[in-house]
Amino acid sequence: MKKRLLLVGAGHAHLEVIRQYDDDPIENLEICLISPSEYQYYSGMFSGYTEGLYTEEQIRVNLRELTKKYGVNFVRKQATHIIPERKKLFCEGGAVYPFDVISFDIGSRSLPPDFTTSIARSVKPNYQFIDRINELRETTTPIVVGGGAAGCELAISIQMYKNKNNIDGHVKLVSSSEVLSAFPRRSSRKVKSLLEETGVQLWEKEEVIHIHDDYIITSANNRVRHTGVLWLGGPIGDPVFEATSIKLDDKGFAYVRPTLQFEDYNFIFGAGDCVTLRSNPHIDKSGVHAVKQGPILYNNLKAYFEGEALQKYEPQKNVLYILSVGDKKGFLLYGSFSLYGRQAWKLKHKIDTDFMEKYK
Repeated sequence: MKKRLLLVGAGHAHLEVIRQYDDDPIENLEICLISPSEYQYYSGMFSGYTEGLYTEEQIRVNLRELTKKYGVNFVRKQATHIIPERKKLFCEGGAVYPFDVISFDIGSRSLPPDFTTSIARSVKPNYQFIDRINELRETTTPIVVGGGAAGCELAISIQMYKNKNNIDGHVKLVSSSEVLSAFPRRSSRKVKSLLEETGVQLWEKEEVIHIHDDYIITSANNRVRHTGVLWLGGPIGDPVFEATSIKLDDKGFAYVRPTLQFEDYNFIFGAGDCVTLRSNPHIDKSGVHAVKQGPILYNNLKAYFEGEALQKYEPQKNVLYILSVGDKKGFLLYGSFSLYGRQAWKLKHKIDTDFMEKYK
């Protein structure tokens, strides 16, 4: 009798698992991919799409085609919760999927619970990105909340789109800290200057306290008017793990061991933003790590079924980041090294398009 592996979510690591399954199959195994959309959108190209450099088709993977090509079953469902002790996954509409082994690569959420009923929107889940960004970039004074890499990239990209298409108004970026505060100070200063040069208006060290239909109120008691709010603050965990025996960190992310297995459950694996590595809890929730975890995740899933030793994921000390900062220019960051200009963007473009080509 075949065993069943459920892949919940079509993030970077799971795309690689599906591809490697074709190259190096696991005998007597049925694999099922569960995702709420037929398409997986690649976050690394969100800024390029927003500015108008890429089409929608260029930044997405057709999951039905991919799974059919590689002999994986596809189920278009939203996972709602798991009961580990019964080895069952529950989805919207009451569907229940039993499994022998399950792996999660569902990303994270960013909109805090206090603001879920407000006008604020997020780019997550990522299949909603296109509609949300298409609407927002046409408005006069959109606000982007969050001064990290994603917030800075999209603020610049929306403003560049507006500049190119003669749409009046300025993007407003509101950050609870200095922009790019996790990076060296000179990098933060450089990105701040790029924001200003592009035309983005910046509020730093101000937390968003209230969101109203046409203005927000910050911790400095500033009232900032808007025509839409895009929330790109810190990541929070998906509710699928809530009310279970699964160990979570204070943001709701499931703890995994270096083998990418959940604590206390050898038959549950996880990768990408939805999990926290217990041995390195402070690494960024970044697609860079998910891409690196993909081959190790497949190796360990195969090893688990075949009763062999599992590998450990060791995150890199320094991670390469390249921000798209408008007009086909990039800002590359690697440890204390940085590079700004067209060469950086060309490298980002090659990395992103090569990644997509693997799964098209």
